This record gives sequence, C-alpha cells and structure tokens, in this order.
Amino acid sequence: MISKLEELILFAVLRGSGSATASDVQAALSDATKKEQSFGSVFTTLDRLSDKKFVKWRKGEPDGRRGGRAPRLYEITGAGRKALDEAVRATHIAAGGTKSLEPWGAPPLPLPIRR
Repeated sequence: MISKLEELILFAVLRGSGSATASDVQAALSDATKKEQSFGSVFTTLDRLSDKKFVKWRKGEPDGRRGGRAPRLYEITGAGRKALDEAVRATHIAAGGTKSLEPWGAPPLPLPIRR
C-alpha cells in the first residue's frame, strides 16, 4: 500500500505523460492540496517511488533556468500504475463506494463508539 502523498505524486507524474519534472509535480501537488508542498518532500518521495520501481526517470535537455543542468523527467511504470489503481480502489471501498462525501452527497461514515 502506498501513502496518500505517494498516491498524489503518482497522479501528478501520470498527468505529466513521461515528461514531468519534480517542479511540475510540486506545482501540481500544491495546486491539488491547496497547500504549498516543499520541494524536498516531493523530491524525496519521487526518489522513494523510483526505488520501489513505481516511477522511472531520464535526463531531459539542459536549460538556462537550472544553470545549464538537465532536469529529471519522471514517468510512471506498470508497477506504479498498479499501485495507484490499488490505492484508488481501496479509498473507494473505504468510502463505501460513494463518489462524494457529506455534505455533498453521501452520509458520513459511522464512527465507532468507544466505551
């Protein structure tokens, strides 16, 4: 099972169609969460996903914005797509198969009562 951060980053990489940079992923993640995400946490998570073989990267063309250095271009792998599908399926099941949560549609999930 992957973490929610890993799930969101995999979605951002998937949307990048094989040419997402860490900066692109950071911007997409910040936009999706409406909260500024640190570059360090995004880059560290991309490295972890690479170690797990969920993403792969290649060097892009050097550009002036990076002082002439080539950016890493990330792409989701088959294993990454499978992990993402499993995470989405688990979230859907945990939400009771609903497409939206209260107050926009489905009733809230009952909380266990502790005594």
